[in-house]
Amino acid sequence: MKRNELTLAELESLAREEKVTGKTVGCLVALQSDDEEIRTWATEVLSGPAEPSEEEEAEIASVMQSTFANGAASQSWSAVEADQLYWCATMLGRMDAISESSRESLQMLAECSADDLQGASRRAKSVLGRIA
Repeated sequence: MKRNELTLAELESLAREEKVTGKTVGCLVALQSDDEEIRTWATEVLSGPAEPSEEEEAEIASVMQSTFANGAASQSWSAVEADQLYWCATMLGRMDAISESSRESLQMLAECSADDLQGASRRAKSVLGRIA
């Protein structure tokens, strides 16, 4: 299990909650799992009850930056990485306010024209437009 990755049972339980705070980073990390069922449940939590806490902002931006950097040299990202970047941008967009560092991470993604990241890039642009 990777750092902060939640188990399948934890993810299934969280998906049934009405509101989940403080587990966003764990769900984002779970998106990297080799287990498709874990990725599916992590997406379920992120698309539903997940509400990132202020304390998670820097770590969400860090996940975004490291995932982006993984493919930046070759301008090629896997579908899993593209999904993770999409959800990082989405989670930052759910926050009331974000730091300049997080804004810069979103801007980096928004400006990326790689085919692999079209959805993630559009999401980052949307978030930046909303918080501008």
